Order: sequence, then structure tokens, then C-alpha cells
Amino acid sequence: MSLAPGRLISWSLSAILIGWVVIYNAMRVAGGTPAGVALISFIIGAIAGLVVLGIGIWVRGRLIASGRIHPVDPEAEIPGIAEMNPAQKGLLGITWPAVAVAAGVQIVQAVLLFFDWRGAPVETRATAELIMAVWFIFAGIWMLWEANNIRDFDGGGLDSVALGALLSAVLAGVAAARDFTIVTSFITVVAAGAASVLAYYAVHRLTRDRGTPWMTITAAVIVLASLIIPIATR
Repeated sequence: MSLAPGRLISWSLSAILIGWVVIYNAMRVAGGTPAGVALISFIIGAIAGLVVLGIGIWVRGRLIASGRIHPVDPEAEIPGIAEMNPAQKGLLGITWPAVAVAAGVQIVQAVLLFFDWRGAPVETRATAELIMAVWFIFAGIWMLWEANNIRDFDGGGLDSVALGALLSAVLAGVAAARDFTIVTSFITVVAAGAASVLAYYAVHRLTRDRGTPWMTITAAVIVLASLIIPIATR
């Protein structure tokens, strides 16, 4: 059974993200500096993540073909408001404020990163800090818009919000490791991480409502790593 393009893209981005986090943190624990391992860890992690994903998809296909596993509604879509039950609506009622808070925190983080970058001597300005500021302002504005949609029980963008918030949590962890606006970086990890975990769980409940929410668990592990590793490697 082949994967839908949207699901394949989402899984690929998640694999790249997870691979980067694992390799980056391994290289940091081994003694590498944040600036020294940032690019190489991303390249190695992305390749490793995609290789593992490819193997996983192949194994999944073999197991499905042999009848050993039976995916539950693999192409299920998030229902509209008329098809949602009260519990699902209640979950969205919890999710949208978390996404809104994460959006606001990211906008603040973007502003602080930009001024921190501007205030540094030209010869020591880190391009990565400016790139992070651009991402956080974009993600913050986008997630504010999505939070309003979720409040109106439109969950069509939940999957994208979950992945985007997870990326923000990882980037904020990297920012903390590189001593960029340390306090707000850790706050961003927590806020964006909570939004990601809730959004992934909401996607699971809206599309399946049974089985193990693996993406929720994976997101929680990545968020914890993004929070703990910068502290452990200081």
C-alpha cells in the first residue's frame, strides 16, 4: 500500500528533523561546539533519517502485503465540524489556545533574536541567529492564523501545525545551546513543544481515535531532548 504524497512529505520532514536532533546532540555530547556541528549534523542527520525512513516504509509494505499488519484508515482525513463528536471538539478547544500561546512566544523570540543579532559586532554576527528569527516570525504569524481556524473547529491544518511547532521547538533548543536569548529560547521549546504534542494528539483523535499515537510520543521525546540536551551540554 503506497503512501499519499502529503503523508510521505510529512514523514520525510519528521525523519529529517529527528535525524538532525539525534546527530546534533550526539556530536555535542562528544565535545563538538554548536557552531562547529550545526551544518554537518544537519547533513548527516537528514541522510540518516531518510535512510531509516526508507527502510521503515519498505518493511511496512512487506508486513502489509503479508497480512501481518493492517493499517487503520491510512488515508483518513480530519472531519468537519458536523462530523466531530463532543470529545473531539473539546480537544480542539484545548489545542487552539496552546497553538496561540506558542505563536505569541515565537513572535517575541523572533524580535529578541533579531535585536540580539543586530547588537552583536559585525564580525561575530551569526547568520543562523538571523535565519532563526525569520523562521520564528513566519511560524508565529502562521500559527496565529491556524489557531483561529482551530478555534472555529477547522482542523485541516493541524498536521502542518504539529510539524511546524516541532521544528520551532528543535530550533529553539539549538538557539539555547548556542546561547541565543537563552531564557526565551527555553520558553519557546516548552510552548512550541506543548503545541506540537497537543496538535499531533488531536490529529490522532480526529482521524483514528484508537491505537497508539506514535507521532505524539515521538514529538514528546524530541521536545524533551531539545529541552534537556542544551542544559546537559552547557
